[in-house]
Amino acid sequence: MKDTGKQARGIATKLALLEAAGRVFSRMTYDKAKLKDISDEAGISLGSLYFHFGNKDDIAEAVLQTQRDRLSGIALEAEEGKGTGRERLFQLFEGYAKVISVDTIVQAGILLVSSLPDELKSWGQGFHNEWEQLCLSLIKEGVADGSITSSWSVEDLGELLNELFAGAQTLSGVEDGWASFPKRITRAKPLYDLLLTS
Repeated sequence: MKDTGKQARGIATKLALLEAAGRVFSRMTYDKAKLKDISDEAGISLGSLYFHFGNKDDIAEAVLQTQRDRLSGIALEAEEGKGTGRERLFQLFEGYAKVISVDTIVQAGILLVSSLPDELKSWGQGFHNEWEQLCLSLIKEGVADGSITSSWSVEDLGELLNELFAGAQTLSGVEDGWASFPKRITRAKPLYDLLLTS
């Protein structure tokens, strides 16, 4: 019979290490962060970190996978949700902005992608392509349901909207660690609407 108390402690320890890694990677680049920084941040022994994650690559990959899982949930809600294509596109933008503004692991994933060594960069880059494809899909649905009436091509609209979203993400990241990201997206909604309907 398995010791469920021991299993629960193991799961809690792994989660605490993952959350600590998120906080460390949101403050330090991949090359500067040390496993000791992560174990100290978690208040858990370095040996325990090695037990749950064999090395820094493993814990960085776990951070990126967790980021992907958390953002994928928001993407799925927008993709399968109710409303017009335009409404669901904005739901996607708002949902991403909200989670990025408060979730340290998601923030760490954003920063990790740019600081990973070249041989590891592929871990975090596939998700951006999925994001772009979902945006294009929602724009196409908006054109089909009449909520998007712009004379611009779907591809051009997708590119411009992604640039605007990435710009708001970057500016809020520099300004206040993404705290203002949801407000920036809300303030930009009239501009998004104008682009999508003119």
